[in-house]
Amino acid sequence: MAQVRDLNADGHALAYGAGFRVETLLLLLMGITILLMLAIVGLFVRMNQLQTQVLAALQSVQGANSPDAWQREALQPGEMAPAFSLPDMTGAAVSLQEFAGRRVLLAFTSPSCPGCVQALPALRAFSEKHQDVQVLVVMQGTEEDTRKLIEEQQLDLTVVRGDAKTAASFKVRGVPFFYFVGETGHIIGSGFANTVEQLEGIVSAGKQ
Repeated sequence: MAQVRDLNADGHALAYGAGFRVETLLLLLMGITILLMLAIVGLFVRMNQLQTQVLAALQSVQGANSPDAWQREALQPGEMAPAFSLPDMTGAAVSLQEFAGRRVLLAFTSPSCPGCVQALPALRAFSEKHQDVQVLVVMQGTEEDTRKLIEEQQLDLTVVRGDAKTAASFKVRGVPFFYFVGETGHIIGSGFANTVEQLEGIVSAGKQ
């Protein structure tokens, strides 16, 4: 008997095999797509975490370099004001000890600081109004710049040339910064200021 081959059956088998391969490929593609989507989501989540960490680090750095942070790091009321001896504009040594028994407003400034330049007229007005308080300006800068600023401002206050060592001993990280020192040499008030009202606020806070 002659062998007979069912062409329809072969066609169905071929169609079934081709369909199976297509489905398999589609499943593989879907799996790859899902994996890629998961990877992208994971990447976005990680990027968001890194962004949060970076922002937190920046805020921490900014916070550590803010006037509020510098104020907290300053000498606190009750601490003894560090001793110093600095030259005035004639070269004569001026020490904080010379003003023992008097209340002293120490003004840490710099000729290159716009806020300090703004504060000097207020400081002069404060000195005229509160003659019972000795104002001592500690100006850190070149002698030339210091003399120029004194002449421009017509400053008749006691000015000494500051240095990094003195600023560090008083924990001054920004200017214009002020310390109100009592008769016993203890710190009784401190803060940033560039107006008469702010200066009086520092002195008033120390009286409380």
